[in-house]
Amino acid sequence: MIEPKQYGQQALQEYLMLDYVQRLETRKFGHRAVHIHLSRLKPFHRRDYHIRVATNTFESYVKLYVGRIFVLSNNDLLFIWKDKSIADVEPAVDTLRYLFRDDPLSQDESEETGFCTWYNLNTEFQEFLLLCQHLDERAKKLQQSNNLRPVQKPIDALSPINAENLAQLEDTIHSADLSEHIRQQPVCVFARAGSKELHPVFDEFFVSIADLRNAIMPNIDLASNRWLFQHMTEVLDKRMLNYLCKRTFKTHATSFSINLNLETLTSRDFERFDEVVRKKWPGNVILELNQVDLFSNLETYLRLRDEFHERGYRVLIDNLTVEALSFVDRKSLKADFIKVAWREEMTDNVIRKKYSEMDNLVKNSGRERVILCRCDSPTAIKFGQSLGITLFQGRYIDNMIARQRRAKRAAAAQKR
Repeated sequence: MIEPKQYGQQALQEYLMLDYVQRLETRKFGHRAVHIHLSRLKPFHRRDYHIRVATNTFESYVKLYVGRIFVLSNNDLLFIWKDKSIADVEPAVDTLRYLFRDDPLSQDESEETGFCTWYNLNTEFQEFLLLCQHLDERAKKLQQSNNLRPVQKPIDALSPINAENLAQLEDTIHSADLSEHIRQQPVCVFARAGSKELHPVFDEFFVSIADLRNAIMPNIDLASNRWLFQHMTEVLDKRMLNYLCKRTFKTHATSFSINLNLETLTSRDFERFDEVVRKKWPGNVILELNQVDLFSNLETYLRLRDEFHERGYRVLIDNLTVEALSFVDRKSLKADFIKVAWREEMTDNVIRKKYSEMDNLVKNSGRERVILCRCDSPTAIKFGQSLGITLFQGRYIDNMIARQRRAKRAAAAQKR
């Protein structure tokens, strides 16, 4: 797993890396390494969000290998592994190249200025050790020059989830009635330009993680460990599928979506859902896939996508930010929809300049295929409409739908 980078301790990763490599000297046979130079990307592609997605994606690819990943102070990734060949790790690096395909660096193969550098520690150990010493020295100097203070942990901070917490949580999820925590939220389109009348296009069914945490483990941060959190969501996936199989449920529209892990799509629970619910459902069933999960398991996605399209499912890539639009190509991934999260700062004039290319990105994705979610104010709607987005989801939309229904009921009552 990736060691945590602590604020004010930027040199920690380089120190751990150098210590690890020095201890490898007497047992270096069979080890290889790759240095991925994310620091050479253009500034637009070097934002925190891009680095976080790249790190999670790469870690997902190599999690089963015997090795260590280090996230350096300059955001470079360095992966050291044993036994597997360079050819085994190349697909993980190629996935990162795909994420940053719009950056010239992704196509640069040169050792001096390229995207990555490979090392065979059987023959290049001393060269690699010198690199690690140089990186460690540079990180120490950077830390000294910044002279940052460590952040104090808040008194009321949540405790991270661990394996013991997860076991307790699994037992509770299996035995508890989760219906209280299952939410249903419509994705809507406005009837026409300038109109406030909304028409639901489909409903999303999902488990409210925040409500679940508050009810079951209020002092635990369920998302603090990516892998334990993903395992928990896979357990929740199965409970959600069983819930939909056993109950008669109503939707605002003839179509609905469910947010699932790719791994769940190959499970018996999903096959049962397909047989019991999907085949009898009059409208579309849309599979919402988290973009980090998708890129972490790109081969699985590409294999399953066409199969599920043939079965009649629609595919939606979820959990995108504005920044992610620059490397998520809906058309090449053959997804039917993408969902972009609204943020209040999108309207800031300074920030808007950074997102000046968003109009083209939305246009290239297909304006009618982009959903702006987490809309909690009329500002979000206006912003989306200015980009030609027609599909919206969020609390503000929920309130508009509720008012619309109350008005219709009141009008119907007056006619009686």
